[in-house]
Parts: sequence; C-alpha cells; structure tokens
Amino acid sequence: MKDKPAPKRIRGMKMKKNISIYILAALLVFAVKVFYRTADSDMLLWILAPTTWWVRFLRGIAFVYNTQVGYVSHAYRFIIAPSCSGVRFMLLVFVMMVFSYTHLIANGKKKFCWLGFSAIFSYITTIFVNGIRITVSIYLPLMMTDSHRMPRWLIAERLHTVIGTTVYFSMLFVIYYIAGKICNRLFVCAGTHALVSCCTAGRKEQGKNGHFAAPVFWYFVMVLAIPFAGRFYRNDWTGFLPYALLVTGVCAVIVLVFIMFGNIWRLKR
Repeated sequence: MKDKPAPKRIRGMKMKKNISIYILAALLVFAVKVFYRTADSDMLLWILAPTTWWVRFLRGIAFVYNTQVGYVSHAYRFIIAPSCSGVRFMLLVFVMMVFSYTHLIANGKKKFCWLGFSAIFSYITTIFVNGIRITVSIYLPLMMTDSHRMPRWLIAERLHTVIGTTVYFSMLFVIYYIAGKICNRLFVCAGTHALVSCCTAGRKEQGKNGHFAAPVFWYFVMVLAIPFAGRFYRNDWTGFLPYALLVTGVCAVIVLVFIMFGNIWRLKR
C-alpha cells in the first residue's frame, strides 16, 4: 500500500494550482482600486444607485441625485457620495472569499467559477451591508444628539468611524460563514482520497479557528496594513494613528463580544 501524501505536500501542490487564481484576483483588486481613486459619482452609479434604493427601502428616506456629488437627502443633510459607496468593503469581501476558500476546491473550472461568484457575492453583500451602515449613520447621531448622550470625545468624524467599523467588521464574520457554507455545498469537489482528506481537514480547521482568524486578518490587511504602506511611501501620517487605534479598539471589543457569546452558546448546548 502506498503511503498517503503528507498534508504539507498536498497544500504545496494545491498552492501552485491556485497561483493563477490569486494573481488574477490581485490584478482585479488593483484595477478596481485604480479606477475608484479617480471615479466620480457618475462612474459609480452601478453601486451608488442600488445602495441608495436599499436605504430608501429601509427607512423611506428621499434622495435626489446630484451629478458629480451623489445622492443627497436635504431633509437629513446627508450625501451618499463616492466615499460612501462601499467599494473598499467590496474588495475586502472579495479578497477574503478568494484567498480563504479557493484552496478547498479541487476542480480547476470550479476555482474560476468561485472567483466569479466571489465578485458577484461581494457586490451584493456590500450593497446590503452598506445600506445598513448608512441608515445607522443617519439616525444614530440624531438619536444621540437629541438624548444628549453624545460623549465629548466622540466627535462626528470618530462616530462615523465607530459606526463603519462596527457594521463592516461584525458583518464580515457573517459573510465569511455564509460564503463558507456555499463553497462547501456547491464548489468543493475532490477527485482523490488525498484531496478529500485535505478538504475535510480544511473544513475542520475553518470550524475551529477560521470564524475569527480569516475575517480579522483580511480586515486589518485591507483597512490598516495597506493604507499604512501607502502613507509610509508618501510619508504622510496625519490622523492615521488615532484612526488606527480607534479601529483596533472597536474591533477588539467586537471580537471579545463574539467570543463571550460563543462560549455561552457552547455551554448551553
């Protein structure tokens, strides 16, 4: 009887097969980032329009489109501008899905199908999550101001960061979980016993650690690490340290809450 291939060797073989997918995904992310850097609201209607529709559906807020500015709500003095489009979050979800699950798929064609599905799924989930974030960003400051519960240190810019980080980061775990279920149900397909064992091990590893590791890793890479590299290149650190500390603090609280509720759930079961 032949010895089974070592898990490390299997992962190495699969990594070589996945390189083309990873390179293509990286090129797509780079192209979108370059496009987004100079895009105005007219060029981003493909994501601004459905996001505005979703916000209008959630709370019935009327928006008027203003060319080169975005969707404006005069009643709430709020603008859904290109900076509110959620493109960065869409790229984050796309990268997380591709790099977290492609290696579990044995069939080459299905790997490319997963790449396309990841792009579509990240677009849809971004509209859904970003609409919720925008709705909270409109109403929460008004509620806190009316009730006089706004802390002095929580200025408008910091509150905007707290809301965005809370909604995006917490929903990233949900998206990761759903994407994993879809991948395992529809895309994971192995042709050999060794690959089946590898995929099973991958799913077990995901169940133990992946719910926290992957979303946390990719969030910090896309939100802090890459901007850090850009600022290092430009030698521009204005406002970055307070922003990074605030984001890190909010994420730490969310992770602790998830761990606490996870432990309570396991105890009840």
